[in-house]
Amino acid sequence: MEMKNNGLKYGVSLYSFANSFHTGKMNLEQCIKKAKDLGYRGFTIVAAQMCEEYPYAADAWLDRFAQMISDYDMDPVCWEGYLDFGMRSDRDLTPEEVIEFTKNDIIYARKAGFHMMKTQHSISPEIFQRMAPFCEKMDVKLCIEMHWPHHPKVEVWQKYFDIMEKSEGWLGVCPDTSIFQRYPHQLHINQALEDGFAPERMNQVLSMIRTGETKDRLLEFCNSSVETQYVNEFCPKFSESAGDLKDFIPMLKYAHMIHGKFYYLADDITDPCIPYEEIMPLIKEAGYEGYFIGEYEGHHYSIQEDDDMQLKRFHNLTRRLYENA
Repeated sequence: MEMKNNGLKYGVSLYSFANSFHTGKMNLEQCIKKAKDLGYRGFTIVAAQMCEEYPYAADAWLDRFAQMISDYDMDPVCWEGYLDFGMRSDRDLTPEEVIEFTKNDIIYARKAGFHMMKTQHSISPEIFQRMAPFCEKMDVKLCIEMHWPHHPKVEVWQKYFDIMEKSEGWLGVCPDTSIFQRYPHQLHINQALEDGFAPERMNQVLSMIRTGETKDRLLEFCNSSVETQYVNEFCPKFSESAGDLKDFIPMLKYAHMIHGKFYYLADDITDPCIPYEEIMPLIKEAGYEGYFIGEYEGHHYSIQEDDDMQLKRFHNLTRRLYENA
């Protein structure tokens, strides 16, 4: 069954299967098949992770990849590129090198069958703007991921939006819903408790996060270096750097796709971490009709969870909230 409702299309990032891929439980073809079996119509690929010989994919790999797409009748949504500014030990990449690496990603995205490439906000507005003619020539849209700790109020993003407005649709944004995270997810909480965070103080800290207490107030309850460490990890995402949902709809006009980030769902009723009960109605209200890409990242905190179950729960949750909006 294709995951599509009222114009919204549902896809999955193959990065969601990172644990299985890196431990050899699944290869690239099996990841694509799993996405198909779970009911998704489209997928994105982190090229540096799954493309052999990246950033210069061999023709043999491209041929095999094309066959996989055909065999499983999947929509290749986005080639997610990578700007490695630290690839040299003596200096960062120069602007001209960034341009060449970005062009290279666009070329290989097109060879692999993608009409969209995602880059990072480490690309400067000036370089981003210079990509538009090449994108048009290659018939590949280029989007920048807006990922925590960035959000729409970060000053440089107004420059990016101005450039997108003038690019005739070739340049856009990929909002990652991590920018709206309001509460620590359960796997992070579990990790803190396993490392020695006292349960009674954890309960106090979580209660204070819910009521919007400041980081300084939360730190007053810490009684060990472990507790201080985790409060410092928890708090930045729920304080001054958290995004404001009122800024979400205006930027959706520039969205080439949306990353639906999540870390852990105990069921498919709600996500206490990221407010999808507010996000999905806003997506519908905005009339956004692109891909909503589920991106599971719980494997950063635990490799014990079932990727399949997590992705099923996430789709059930977001589809229900969208359809009932």
